[in-house]
Amino acid sequence: MQFRIYFVLIASLLPHTEAACLAADSKSVVHFDIPPSAAAIAVESGAGRALLTVELKLSSMISSPEAARIDQWLVRCQPRGHFASIVDYSPRTETGSNLASHIQIKHSKEKHQSLGIGVNGNYSSHLHGNAGLDQGSKNIDSVQFDRLAPVHAVTASGTINRGTGVYFKLRWTAKQILEGQKTFQLILDVPDTWRTGLIDVSVVAQSEHKSFANWEHTTRTLGSANFVIAVYREEDQHAGEVARKMAQAEHELRSRIQEQASSKPNHSLSTLLRYMTGKMEFERSRVTNNVLERLMLNQADPHMDNDIRKLPMRCRLAALNYSDAQNSFARLNQQPINRITVTPDE
Repeated sequence: MQFRIYFVLIASLLPHTEAACLAADSKSVVHFDIPPSAAAIAVESGAGRALLTVELKLSSMISSPEAARIDQWLVRCQPRGHFASIVDYSPRTETGSNLASHIQIKHSKEKHQSLGIGVNGNYSSHLHGNAGLDQGSKNIDSVQFDRLAPVHAVTASGTINRGTGVYFKLRWTAKQILEGQKTFQLILDVPDTWRTGLIDVSVVAQSEHKSFANWEHTTRTLGSANFVIAVYREEDQHAGEVARKMAQAEHELRSRIQEQASSKPNHSLSTLLRYMTGKMEFERSRVTNNVLERLMLNQADPHMDNDIRKLPMRCRLAALNYSDAQNSFARLNQQPINRITVTPDE
């Protein structure tokens, strides 16, 4: 009986599976989402170059029942492989103030002079007399003017990595709420033969905390996310279809990982022994919650990566399908659009 109790206590401490680490961080109170693909609209072309406009719609949701204090978003957009340079972007840097109007200042100067003479007499019980002389003057000088209210950056933006990427910093104000959907616009300068590209998007929600007596300031991360956006020319229907297949492969991989993370743990004796053996041998088991992220960023080979090879078969197949879909999308640049022929069966 004592052995059974000991066994249950140890088993309850075991991780459900390695894929359980792939679940979302329960401490995150801000969650982000963005469409997996975006169509680029041509605005200008010539001399072998083209300007394309891309809109990225980033959404956030606060999962905490109490409104979390979000001081700022920090968003980075980086075209992968530096296939484009950033010509323009939106929103631009914008300042604002917590005060609705200018500060009104008034200076007044007052000068007062007075002179008085008074006589009061009593001649009898029924007769009273009073005489007086009073003279005064009052001068008031008043100056009134408006002072601009102090301002701070509501939105700050600029280029990064020698003009091949862009960042956006958004602050929470009375007029700008950092929940819901925000639209970011990029204007890319690409070769005229360009068809597809991937944009890496990272976003972090932060809050600032002050210690006792405001002696120390700390920054806390309330939520973060990394995304890969498949961008293609709006008129390129074939590229759009390949982008949708890539999005489906990503959705399938996320679903498989989530299923594995939510599966019930195996509390068998063999599982316990393997776990204890790994600990005794100090086997370094890297956290696999970034498997999907490394696949999306093309930082892991699904055929050779140890973390991926440890996943169940269905997860590994989904990882292979996603990697193939991403490579197929990237290879479209090697096929000029005027040479692509689509048969009715496709």
